[in-house]
Amino acid sequence: MGTSSTMSLINVFIEPKSVFDNLHANKKWGLVGLALLIGITGLSSMMFFNGMSTDWLIEQQLAGMGDVSPSEMKNARQGLAMMVEHTGTMAAVGSLIMFPMTTALFALYYKVASSALAVTKPDFTFADWFSFSIWTQMPALINTLGFMALFLTAATSDLPISMPNYASINQLLLGYVAGESLYVWAESLNLFSIWSAVIATIGFNRCCKMPFGQSAFCAVLPLVIIFGVWFLLA
Repeated sequence: MGTSSTMSLINVFIEPKSVFDNLHANKKWGLVGLALLIGITGLSSMMFFNGMSTDWLIEQQLAGMGDVSPSEMKNARQGLAMMVEHTGTMAAVGSLIMFPMTTALFALYYKVASSALAVTKPDFTFADWFSFSIWTQMPALINTLGFMALFLTAATSDLPISMPNYASINQLLLGYVAGESLYVWAESLNLFSIWSAVIATIGFNRCCKMPFGQSAFCAVLPLVIIFGVWFLLA
C-alpha cells in the first residue's frame, strides 16, 4: 500500500509515476495541490493587475477589442473605467471558479475514457478521478510561478496584459496580434498544456495499465478536440 507524502507535490514534476502508483494515499495532497493552484493563480492576478496604472490597463483592454466604431469604443471605455479597479479581484475569483470546474470536467472525461479503453479498469470513484485530474493540471502552477517571476522582476508595472500567456505558441512561435481570428486560440495553447498531457499519459499508463501509445491518445484527445474545433471555427 502506498504512503501519503508531501513529496508528491514535487514528485508530480520529476517522478509522476510514483504519484499515480500511490493515488489513493495521496488524495489529500492532491487537494493541497488544487488549493495551491487556486491561491497562487489568484494572488498573481491581483498583484499583476493591481500594480498597473488605470489608464494603461484600460488602453490594454481596449486594444484587444480590434476594429470597432468610435461610439462602441467610447462606451467600452466608460464601462471599463467603472470596473478597472476590480480587474485583479475578478481574475482571482475566476481562478476560484475555473480550476474546480476544469478539474471536474477532465475527471469526467478520464473516467469515461478509462471505462472504454483501459486494459485494467481501476476501481476508481469519481473522487479518485478528480484527484487524478488535479495532478495532471499541476504544470499550471509552474506556469504561474514563471509568470510571477517575469512581472516581479520587470522594470515597470505597466506590462502587456498578455504576459500571463508568455509560454503560449502564439508568443513563442506564431505572433498573431489582438484582433486576428486565431489570436485567442494561439494564446490559449501553451507548453504547459502539453506538459499536462504528458503527465496524464503517465497516469493512464500507471493506473490503467495501458501501453504508452494508447495512454497518450487518451491524454491528448481533449486538446485535439478542443483546439481542433476551435481552429476550424475561428
